[in-house]
Amino acid sequence: MRSRIRNLSVGVLLLVVCCATSIAKATVTVTLDIPSEAVVGEMFEVQIVADLTNPVLGWGLDFESDAPSVAAITNVEVGADWLPVATSDGDGLAGAAFPSPIQGSQILLATLTLEALTEGEIQLSVSDDHPVDLTEGFALDPNGFDTVNYEPMTLTVVPEPVTSAVLGIAGIATVARRRNAYRAKPS
Repeated sequence: MRSRIRNLSVGVLLLVVCCATSIAKATVTVTLDIPSEAVVGEMFEVQIVADLTNPVLGWGLDFESDAPSVAAITNVEVGADWLPVATSDGDGLAGAAFPSPIQGSQILLATLTLEALTEGEIQLSVSDDHPVDLTEGFALDPNGFDTVNYEPMTLTVVPEPVTSAVLGIAGIATVARRRNAYRAKPS
């Protein structure tokens, strides 16, 4: 009888450990939905989307760019499923699940509006400073933080079409002028 109880206890303990391990191994995947390119002087949107394996009570992120002179954030709007939360760093990239935790695929966390400032290539990404900043990361229900995979994206900012056309016409005019000057030279 004692051995059956001991075996049952060991079995229950192993089941609990396996369940806890499987929860700990689950991860959030965060991706950026961006246009293939942006035009200098125009606004464009970047959507921050997450696959939430576990129920999440809230999240907080940092938006990063390797070339802030190429594009700058003008607005942050937290997704409709989330209650916007003030952040200590002031970027507004945080949301709380209200009235209940949220989980699922392709959950919109936030939409950022950026302005393309100059030509160039820019790598955009999000991250969290967890555990340094406990207002960032993905808080789980009932407690703890989920592990996160972040997928950065690259965006190319191109010149305005009018500028390209003017430069093209100017280039053609320069070539034509040089050709005419060459032909006009006495031999």
